[in-house]
Amino acid sequence: MRFFSYKPLILFFLFFPLFLNAQDEIVVKSSRLIKDKIIGAQTYIIDKKYIQSNPSKSIPELLAKLPGIKIKDTRGGGLGASQSVDIRGFGDTATSNTIILLNGQRLTNIDLSLVDFTTIARDSIDRIEVIMGNSSVLYGNNATAGSINIITDQSIKKEDGINTSFSVGSLGKYAAYVSGIQKFDKYSVKGNYNTIFSDGYRRNSGLYQNNGGFEFAVDNDFYDFYINAKSINQFQELPGDVGVNTGGFSNSNGFHIDPRSSDTPADFSQNNGHQLFYGMSFQPNTKNEIIIDGSYKYNKSEGKFLLSNQETDIRISTYQLSPRVLNTSKFIDFKLDTMTGIDFNYAYYYQDKMHTGATWYKKYKVQDINIGPYFNSNIEISDLDSISVGFRYQWNWLRAGDMNNSLATSSAFSNGEQETIIKPDHQLAFHLGYERLINEKNSFTIKGGRSFRYPNIDERIGAGFTSATHNFRLSSQRSLDLEFGHKFLDDDLKITTNFYYMRMLSEIKYDNATFLNRNLARTHRYGIENKIEYIFNNQFVFSNSFSLTQSKYRAGHRRNNDLTGVPAYKNVVDLEYKLSEYFNPTTSLYYQSSQRMINDEENYQVVQPGYYLIDMGFKGTANGFNYSMMFNNILNKNYYQYAVASTNSYNVYNTYPLEGFNMMFTLNKSF
Repeated sequence: MRFFSYKPLILFFLFFPLFLNAQDEIVVKSSRLIKDKIIGAQTYIIDKKYIQSNPSKSIPELLAKLPGIKIKDTRGGGLGASQSVDIRGFGDTATSNTIILLNGQRLTNIDLSLVDFTTIARDSIDRIEVIMGNSSVLYGNNATAGSINIITDQSIKKEDGINTSFSVGSLGKYAAYVSGIQKFDKYSVKGNYNTIFSDGYRRNSGLYQNNGGFEFAVDNDFYDFYINAKSINQFQELPGDVGVNTGGFSNSNGFHIDPRSSDTPADFSQNNGHQLFYGMSFQPNTKNEIIIDGSYKYNKSEGKFLLSNQETDIRISTYQLSPRVLNTSKFIDFKLDTMTGIDFNYAYYYQDKMHTGATWYKKYKVQDINIGPYFNSNIEISDLDSISVGFRYQWNWLRAGDMNNSLATSSAFSNGEQETIIKPDHQLAFHLGYERLINEKNSFTIKGGRSFRYPNIDERIGAGFTSATHNFRLSSQRSLDLEFGHKFLDDDLKITTNFYYMRMLSEIKYDNATFLNRNLARTHRYGIENKIEYIFNNQFVFSNSFSLTQSKYRAGHRRNNDLTGVPAYKNVVDLEYKLSEYFNPTTSLYYQSSQRMINDEENYQVVQPGYYLIDMGFKGTANGFNYSMMFNNILNKNYYQYAVASTNSYNVYNTYPLEGFNMMFTLNKSF
């Protein structure tokens, strides 16, 4: 069915709420930061106080304290530069199935590149909202496993001020942040600067980064508006892997002999870019609020792989526009909170690939367009019962080609310089959620739905330098999911428990045998997530996060095999003793079970071992200064979170070792 036939439907859902209660007078807008909510979905909020009290942890490491979330780190010591977040067991494709947002605007890229969390100054974060499970109705592509929305402090404060933060630690770690705000009646001007240095745990694993930003905001009686600009400059060394071979006649075990070694002692990457976020909102009447926000992002990434004589130059420009209407109304005796909107996303991707010792040269260009109208309504049926209904219909257009020059001797496209055009792909997402308040402390939730994700650019065109690795026959991935939850909320004790099941159709994964990405036979995921928080005598704080995750093939010759890169169990215990305002000791215990290595789809190799870590420290406030001193991995454990297995040689694999014992001191103050 052609696109134009859906125009009336899009216009109806987008503008219908404006006609509800249109006779109401114009009022002052309440807030331009609206929490996206799906009734029935487990949602966690990490607040500013908790973020600032854990300065030794990167944003992904803070997220990993939640049940059902693990991280993958391939460098160590980078404070979030090479860390990915995995919700509910997607392993190596986690970056494509978990969407990362900044103030509701997507940071997740159209390729396999990671979101660089170091570009977000921790001291600027107001809260982090995590929705577990299908969030495709709200955010579209890449939200199969869940969504992480990092929300910065965008309030127009009553007073001018300066915020400062300084951190120093082992392994040459240094981080500093300063921000200032000047208030002028109805508008404000903000500026910030963030710098990070780290020598890294391994040789050739340093990180050097500088970020600067500026924001102008207006808040008056009829509307508010903001524009935020940021510049990013990063240099990152790439240590590569550490090989292990314990089989046959060889006994080369680099991980145990020298885990700090580098396989690529001269490789590095440079990332430079800028970002522009903007938005405005106003209320035409008491029942409706109109929000229009968007962003422009540009990033240039250059990689030098000197050992293999390879170079890459990647440039990505992304444009986003997200108009939506928030409506509060009544239908019969039901209270409705409805969000209706449409997302426009355009991305231009350009990549040079060259082998410095050969005569061939490749230039890829890709244009990716997404348009997705959506609707989500949270309905309060009674004082005890609420439901959530939402759907999205999204179109994707992709055009890709290999623009060879006169030096080229091979092409990743069978038709040479001719562009390859992909027909439109349209997908549907929906959810239906229900919450029942059993009593003032207990509630029960259930949610079901459908999600999708399109193949990303790297999955389409491949990453090879010497062979044709493109696959334009990939189907879009779909998922049907169901989850049940229970919450017990008391003043001193909070317990949340979730059970979930995900049935995956056409899951996309890399096949090491063919060097192509392909759609898998049927797969599924299921698990349990539990979090307990207990405060004893207003002094002792106990928190425990537990998750059981199972990711398996459902059909084919791999039926019941484990999917790779997914640990079955994870448990995190946090303890804090509030002795006084000046001194609060803390302890954290982290355990993660074994998992199948990447590439080991046949479950042939030895398993990647599990590990446990113990962190200890103390924090407090004195004379207006907030401080913390943290000692991480106090047992100096040798461990890794990511390993790639050989598909034909038993006990042969490559690891990415992470930090041993390390420490971090942080001091911050507001003036």
